[in-house]
Amino acid sequence: MSNPEPQFDAIQQAIMDAAVDAIIIINEKGLISYFSSSAERLFGYDRVEVLGQNVKVLMPAKDAHAHDGYLQNYARSGRAKVIGIGRDVLGRRKDGSIFPMHLSVGEAKTAEGRLFVGICHDLSEFKGLLEQLSSAERRYKDIIQYQREFICRLSSSLRLSFVNNAFCEQLGYQESEVMGISLMEFIHEDDRQKVESILNRLRAEQDEASLSLSCAVLDQQGSTHFIDWTFRTLPASSEFHYEIQAIGNNITEQVKAKQHAKFLAEYDSLTGFFNKDGLNRAFARTLGNAEHYAVFFTDCYRFRLINEKYGQDVGDLMLIEAAQRIKSCMPADSLICRPGADDFLLVVPLEDKAQALQLAETLLQSIIEPYFLAGEKLVLSAVVGISFYGDGATDLPVLVRQAESAMFEAKASHHPVRVYHQDIHQQLTMRLEIEQGIRRALDLNLFEVVLQAKYNLADMNLDGYEALIRWHDPELGTVSPQVFVAIAEKVNLGIELDIWVLSNVLRQICAWRNAGFEVKPIAVNITAAHFSLPGLFSQVERMTAELDLPMNCIELEITEGVAMGNSQVIMDNLQLFKRHGVNIAIDDFGTGYSSLGYLKDLPVQLLKIDRVFIKDIEHPKNYGLVNAMIAMADAVGMRVLAEGIETERQRDILLKMGCDLGQGYLFAKPVSYAEIEANFLSA
Repeated sequence: MSNPEPQFDAIQQAIMDAAVDAIIIINEKGLISYFSSSAERLFGYDRVEVLGQNVKVLMPAKDAHAHDGYLQNYARSGRAKVIGIGRDVLGRRKDGSIFPMHLSVGEAKTAEGRLFVGICHDLSEFKGLLEQLSSAERRYKDIIQYQREFICRLSSSLRLSFVNNAFCEQLGYQESEVMGISLMEFIHEDDRQKVESILNRLRAEQDEASLSLSCAVLDQQGSTHFIDWTFRTLPASSEFHYEIQAIGNNITEQVKAKQHAKFLAEYDSLTGFFNKDGLNRAFARTLGNAEHYAVFFTDCYRFRLINEKYGQDVGDLMLIEAAQRIKSCMPADSLICRPGADDFLLVVPLEDKAQALQLAETLLQSIIEPYFLAGEKLVLSAVVGISFYGDGATDLPVLVRQAESAMFEAKASHHPVRVYHQDIHQQLTMRLEIEQGIRRALDLNLFEVVLQAKYNLADMNLDGYEALIRWHDPELGTVSPQVFVAIAEKVNLGIELDIWVLSNVLRQICAWRNAGFEVKPIAVNITAAHFSLPGLFSQVERMTAELDLPMNCIELEITEGVAMGNSQVIMDNLQLFKRHGVNIAIDDFGTGYSSLGYLKDLPVQLLKIDRVFIKDIEHPKNYGLVNAMIAMADAVGMRVLAEGIETERQRDILLKMGCDLGQGYLFAKPVSYAEIEANFLSA
């Protein structure tokens, strides 16, 4: 049954056609009686296709199923839920696509009965824009939430109205725990006043403004974080309300790095004592005007051997414990400094000079008490040099140099405590002159190498030579190697001396070989610091290769302390030299920590017994010790050389004990290259 369209006059029809929104009229049965041009465009139907059809054709299945019921309920009750009330619904186009629209419904009572007028506004573009906006907001929120900076908003009462993930995670809170809390609750109490001050300045601004500051913030555990904040006022959302946006950059690591750098500038990182710069500053602040004080210079001079044997970790633990002992036995207002690896410098206020000697004895006893580390009982040796304020010096640097020179005198005299006096000053001056002379001799090639022969005790055949360095300075005269070598090692010139001797010896070997002379291997002493370097083998290899010499044209001698060092670098060097045919000798054996336990594992070929044991070899104790050393070496497959043989009697005893080689004035004194060359020519 057809449903004729309502009749409109020309003006009404023009209005209907001009409407952008779709206009649809249905009767009480839900049949479509009018379908505007806009409705055709919106739903994709020609009006002839839908006139007389139930309006459900324009609805998704779910809404269409319920529509007849709505009309029936209205017919019975007279109560409509949609008339005069716009609402968002879904429409269905001819092609089956679903789209959002806003539906407004009106009712008209006509001669034909009730008619319902529906005005449909397409929401597709609007909903799309809303979705884009929502998506943009979600993206923006994601960006904000996952920034590394703190991002938050503060209400006019400075309470948190928004926080991002970084704020919560870095301070250890859940979002629910911080929302509505005043920002001041998180600011360190020392910084609250300045933060409140800057926020009050912002609140006083009439226009948008921003201010920055850095402050300390506490996390949930009470730990301190340093935040670099920028606060900015946001446009007021009403006449009486505004917000502040805060962006904070966590600069804790930078601040801690600066604090650590400042600490290192004045303090020793291992012990917490002052370094030299820190001591000078502390002295200027606290003791610069004191009337009585002493400077103690303490040296733990066997520490390096312990460090080499047990490793740096154990050595560090020993230093830390020694530092704690020193601090506990000194007056509370003392200034304590660690100027070097195993040195301690103390500035101690005094009531009188006698008190200084008592404190020095207490200090020494504290340091030399056994240390129980690495499962062993370890003992340090220490000496103390003392200088007094007013005894010819009032400046701290001068007093320190005086105390240091007194310490050197204590070591040389084997006395644990020495007080500075003028003779010690002269010795210190001489030490400085020797140090400068060493540098000058290295630059000007003023050193000389002499060779002392080594012989096989059984047949007296020449076995090789040992290179010994000599120095006659134009200003200082002849300086003993025992003196200048020790000073060179102390001032980090030992490696340069090694290189000078190695280079000198290798050039001479090359010259002799080119002249047709057969040269026995020459042994060169290598300092502990040098043999502990990873590049030593490569250096020697390069030096021999440049002269086209085999590496086994030399031998290397190291001290017992180096041999005992358990560092991987030392063992690697020993293995590399052995692999390339370079013999290694342990020099001055018996004066350190002689032990069969470490000898059996070392790739070392020769043991040299120190001359102090050979001099009185007929004494029962020395006889027994030397005999035991030779037996130890024989047990692990090493040859033995005795140093300082001066009599036939000594040679005979050593030969009977099984000693392989000998060196000393009985056989040959150290001689120059020219004398060795003369022997070649006369042979």
